Amino acid sequence: MAGEVPVALLSADGVDATAIDPATVRLGGGTPVAQGDGGPLTSTVDVDRDGRPDLVLRFDKERLTRDGGLGPATKALAVTGSLRDGRAFESSAAVTPEVALEVKFQEPLQVRGTNQALRSAEGDDLDSVQAVLTRHGASSVTPLVPSAAVASLEKLTSKAKARADAEVPDLSSWYSVVLPADVDAEQVVEELRALPEVAFAYPAPDPVPPPAEPTPDFTGTQGYLRPAPQGIDADFSRQEPRARGAGIKIVDLEYDWNWSHEDLQLDESSDLGGRVFPRYTGFADEHGTAVFGELVARDNGYGVTGSVPEAKMYGISPSQATSTGGTRWSPGAALAYLAGLNVLAPGDAVLLEQQTSGPLGGSNYAPLEWIPSVFDAIKLLNGLGVTVVETGGNGNQNVDSDLYVQNGIKWFDRSVQDSGAILVGAGSDTDRERLNFSNYGARFDLQGWGRAIVTTGSNGNLFGGTDPANLNVRYTRSFGGTSGAGPIVTGAVVAVQSYLKATGQAPWTAAQVADLLKRTGTPQGPTTSGQHIGPLPNLSAALKAIEVDAPTTEVKLTQHAPRKGDWYQNPFVTFTAGDGWGSGVTRTQYRLDGGKWKTYSKPFRVLDKGRHRIEFRSTDANGNEEQTRSLTFRNRR
Repeated sequence: MAGEVPVALLSADGVDATAIDPATVRLGGGTPVAQGDGGPLTSTVDVDRDGRPDLVLRFDKERLTRDGGLGPATKALAVTGSLRDGRAFESSAAVTPEVALEVKFQEPLQVRGTNQALRSAEGDDLDSVQAVLTRHGASSVTPLVPSAAVASLEKLTSKAKARADAEVPDLSSWYSVVLPADVDAEQVVEELRALPEVAFAYPAPDPVPPPAEPTPDFTGTQGYLRPAPQGIDADFSRQEPRARGAGIKIVDLEYDWNWSHEDLQLDESSDLGGRVFPRYTGFADEHGTAVFGELVARDNGYGVTGSVPEAKMYGISPSQATSTGGTRWSPGAALAYLAGLNVLAPGDAVLLEQQTSGPLGGSNYAPLEWIPSVFDAIKLLNGLGVTVVETGGNGNQNVDSDLYVQNGIKWFDRSVQDSGAILVGAGSDTDRERLNFSNYGARFDLQGWGRAIVTTGSNGNLFGGTDPANLNVRYTRSFGGTSGAGPIVTGAVVAVQSYLKATGQAPWTAAQVADLLKRTGTPQGPTTSGQHIGPLPNLSAALKAIEVDAPTTEVKLTQHAPRKGDWYQNPFVTFTAGDGWGSGVTRTQYRLDGGKWKTYSKPFRVLDKGRHRIEFRSTDANGNEEQTRSLTFRNRR
């Protein structure tokens, strides 16, 4: 599978790695730094957390192999280049090449065990599988999902089937296979796919950078939270105590984040991966910190405020610890592990802040569910009632293209298969047109801003700067990409789910929430409507469409005020009804002295002498009807 090789150049006393000119750097003797839409694929990160910025460079693995820099016999990789003042440098590091595959066995077999103890719980013969693996020298055949989560996953799979009334994937059927570096991976994959016991086989994916904007636009403030059509109108939803995220958990699939930021004030419990999926520092914590801030930055009078500040925020890394002491990028396993933790309930949300290499390789990134194990994990979470929001990736790719076919399946065609995730594209902050780096296609549901996002962390260009001492007080005005768009949509999803929960309703499915936000959202700009990313959510319209509060009606008797007790003289009756922030009053009804109900249109006069009782009630556009109230009075005439 196409992928990238990250190389971290560490700063030291007297050596500033960020002064290296990426254009001069070569890996393995001749391979240059990979290029993206915004130039060389680099990032400035404090990799070793020593307070000094380091330089991370990314190289195309296929080209590195083609250039002869990486092969089965490679024991070390050398990197050369120049500082911007012309001084040359050279360094090297040891590497251990291996080939890793992700393999899914046919679910009815219920394959369990490891290595030579691989077996089918149903008693089927796995000799043909073992023969292929043995012939190619497989050194490790282990469940993709950590063993501690397997038993829990089996119970949750049954629960998800019952809840969704449909089949959900068995994540225990996914395995990781490690082979010698000199193996012909394509040949092994071909042989495995030919076996009736195997449902999927492919090279394990390599990590790629999170989908942040390649060319930031430094304009705007927290405009993405302003009223439509500019933003999603979280200003409106945050005024409703029941739509601020209380009672909802959000988990971000994220490399790293700064839980100590002054506007987040989280702690170590926010990391659900722990030592099993340790946080990966190669892309810095600032991406995750920015995502967290969009959602749950505290409403505290300084900094920024998240769209759903009362939601509980967590993260989990996609980097899985291996038995050899290293890590392997395995987002499907991380999501399965998350499901197996059994900490999420229906209505909770999982945000996928990752992308993967697409069929064209390089920086032509695809949505994360292009990885089949991820697709299955999303489907399981969806079956459990968890809403998965997936960033669509910064590859400028049309996922409707015939390139996006695996195992004969048109991967992003909802009429063929559907993971259940809400897929998010990046739109302009000014006109909701698709930004040119965002992936697109019919499978996309909604958009968020893809630039000019003000939030915590990132590059500190709004406040705090890049001084490591200011890490906890750093803010940006230029976060973006589909990375920035994903939290905007997630905030809308969580606001809806928290309102439903607070009003005693069952959480909605991802499909129901997506339908609501699409129906009530602000349409995509017309110029790029043929490159579909969907509308921008509008929380004011969405919440009004589902509000459950009945109107309140007030009655007033006018003519002459009563001189004594409740006596009036031929009064006029006037009704005034209001529905707060809701869908709006559509009808007020009344009846006098137990007669027929009438629809109120204008004030009327009561002329009959004696005691009278007026009953009244109002109904709003959502069909919420006020409990009948009444007023008793006496008319002197």
